[in-house]
Amino acid sequence: MLRSGPRSPAPGRHRSRRPQRGERGGGAGVLVAASRFSGHRAGRRRRAGAPPARAAHVARLRSGDGRLVARHRGGDHDQGRGTLSWVLAHVSWIWEFALPFAVVLGVVVLFHEFGHYLVAKWLGITVEVFSVGFGPRITGFRRGGTDYRLSWVPLGGYVKLKGETPEETTAHDPGDLLSRSRFQRFLVFVMGAVFNLITAYVLTAVILMMGVPEPIYPSQPPVVGEIEEGSPAVEAGIQPGDRILSVGGQPVSTWKDLDLIILLSPGQTKEVVLERGGRRLTVQLPIRADARNSVGIQSIYPATGVVVGDLQPGRPAAEAGLRRGDRIVSIDGVEMTTIDKVFKAIRGSAGVPLRFVIERDGRTFEEIITPIREDNKGMIGFVPTPPMTTRRYGFLEALGGSFSKNLEDASLTFLTLKKLVLRELSLRTFTGPIGLYLASGAMAQEGLVYFLRFIAFVSLQLGIINLFPIPPLDGGHVFTLLIEGTIRRDLSAQIKERVMQAGLVLLLLFMATVIYLDISRLFPR
Repeated sequence: MLRSGPRSPAPGRHRSRRPQRGERGGGAGVLVAASRFSGHRAGRRRRAGAPPARAAHVARLRSGDGRLVARHRGGDHDQGRGTLSWVLAHVSWIWEFALPFAVVLGVVVLFHEFGHYLVAKWLGITVEVFSVGFGPRITGFRRGGTDYRLSWVPLGGYVKLKGETPEETTAHDPGDLLSRSRFQRFLVFVMGAVFNLITAYVLTAVILMMGVPEPIYPSQPPVVGEIEEGSPAVEAGIQPGDRILSVGGQPVSTWKDLDLIILLSPGQTKEVVLERGGRRLTVQLPIRADARNSVGIQSIYPATGVVVGDLQPGRPAAEAGLRRGDRIVSIDGVEMTTIDKVFKAIRGSAGVPLRFVIERDGRTFEEIITPIREDNKGMIGFVPTPPMTTRRYGFLEALGGSFSKNLEDASLTFLTLKKLVLRELSLRTFTGPIGLYLASGAMAQEGLVYFLRFIAFVSLQLGIINLFPIPPLDGGHVFTLLIEGTIRRDLSAQIKERVMQAGLVLLLLFMATVIYLDISRLFPR
């Protein structure tokens, strides 16, 4: 993000210190509709078993939808673990979350700043500093009048151009930014966001060629498999086996369609048309949003079937010989059609032998598995997941698929913002720096493909948000240049300063709000 005038944090950045005049850079930001990464009901992973709790200190971090994304166990001094164990546990926690967070910011922000840098160099504008990170300089080198440096705080980076403010401008110096035409300055300001969009496009294409494991259910018809007891769906009269035809007048043909409608309708009551036994029924369904679930009804589950995901060595599931990819047909004679059914069967049966019917490579067999007790719940040590499929795109197909997927994400972003402006959607849909920190760690733990997809998503959103016509965002400067080009004269420095201050106040209020919401999700009442 290139800026002139007062410098301060804004969506898409976090500074470790007060920036100096002429600097611009980026860091922690805001995710719009981030629940796409944390809220797939049947697709999200939860562990059905973990090592027994031994430590005295347990810290739990939850994502925006309340899902446990990390459990950090500190040392127990009474058991002789001591300070070293406590330190090692905290180092592990930092590695799992802080490092992925720094990588996300580093990739997204540095490519953003590289866009500004590349165009400035091409136009002959003097680039005084290109820094990886913020804060004091660690090392670097000078070349072509630019100080390329590595700085201490690895939360993004910044570019400093010569002559970015009237006070810094030297008379008739072609290397100054403000000495250039409006069109050239427009190119410098806009190119950071353009490079974010390019980054998202290229990363998504690479991911599609690598192959992304995805649940099968989103592309299937929305036939209800299970309903959460006491939920609004039960009170509305929805039953397992019902086929959802439309929600709020919008036709629904797949679970993906339903998820998108629910995502954008928290706190509203929608008319739902169902098909049951050849008859059509209409019910009124309240779509809840609370402190732990930023969006979504979280009560209707598809009949996906359940397969074995990750296994913990030495735990009951692994000891019984279960393998990744095994399908759990039934437990004690009860058909397992949803992940929640598996959890209910296991959690309430600590110490009780259970008869599992497993399907593997077309062959069905039985295993007796006895859950162990942890936190007063039964656990067997595996992650149940819905059936997955992996599709690998060819090069040309990946280019087209990347365009479609990024267009879909961008459309969702604009639709979310539109509903926010019209007060049809709560600010809880947004995730701030804390949520971005937790999501970065959670996606890194899911694997490289998911982590790269998350980086692409953040890059896309940073590019879109930075083009908003709000100073001190890049889009604010672009909008000012468009106005000046239309009226064929420069706006006064006083007007620019007041507009900059007003935009700054709005951005600070917005950031303070989303940070508060991040904290409230971590510590629900």
